[in-house]
Amino acid sequence: MARAQPKSLEPLSPDRVLDRIAEAISVGLEPAKLRAFPPWTQRVMRILKDQFVPREFASILAADQSIFAEGIAVAMAAKARDLKSVTGGGAGQFAGRLATRLALDPKTQDVAQQVETGGLAISDDYQKHVMGRLFAADVGERRAFVEGLAVGNRLPELFDHQAQRSATDASGIYLTLWLYWPEIAKMNSVGEVAHALEPFFATNKNLAGTHWDERVRKLANRIGLSFRAKQTRRRKK
Repeated sequence: MARAQPKSLEPLSPDRVLDRIAEAISVGLEPAKLRAFPPWTQRVMRILKDQFVPREFASILAADQSIFAEGIAVAMAAKARDLKSVTGGGAGQFAGRLATRLALDPKTQDVAQQVETGGLAISDDYQKHVMGRLFAADVGERRAFVEGLAVGNRLPELFDHQAQRSATDASGIYLTLWLYWPEIAKMNSVGEVAHALEPFFATNKNLAGTHWDERVRKLANRIGLSFRAKQTRRRKK
């Protein structure tokens, strides 16, 4: 009997990226949700966080500095016109669709869409609020807000520098493993995973080639991606 050919993974789509971002944000809001993912997926998510999230940003997220964080949000909203909406030809915008996946309330979804289109940054209420922070009577409030603005304006640079410092040849494989984790979790062997991922890296001479399968196998061992239990059950049947 001929052996079944492994299935190919579908091309990367904006909806898939939205799904993964929504999952990551949900875990950030409720860390206990991380346990719902396969152990190897948890490990990949932690690796990607260490490689791509700037330490400066991580410390901000962990701190209870609401006015400081607000300043960052304002800086990012001011840059909203520079953002490219990722729609893939579908209806709706990236921020709004992400808010929908996160099941945010209608008001928050509306704010997300305004941020992406740049509408929020030009509204009267928004501008009054920003001016109120900048000229607040409390010195600590003014300083926290301005420092937040400064960090918010530097975030793209921080991310770029972090990526340059931390990314490796394996980073792209980790990222693809994360993007396609639901399909990979249903596969039956590391060899099948290597076959499925290979088309994504065929043009990268540093990764693809005669040692591709071995490279994927080593990464699988590192993150604990194993199908031994599945293989044992299949042999018993």
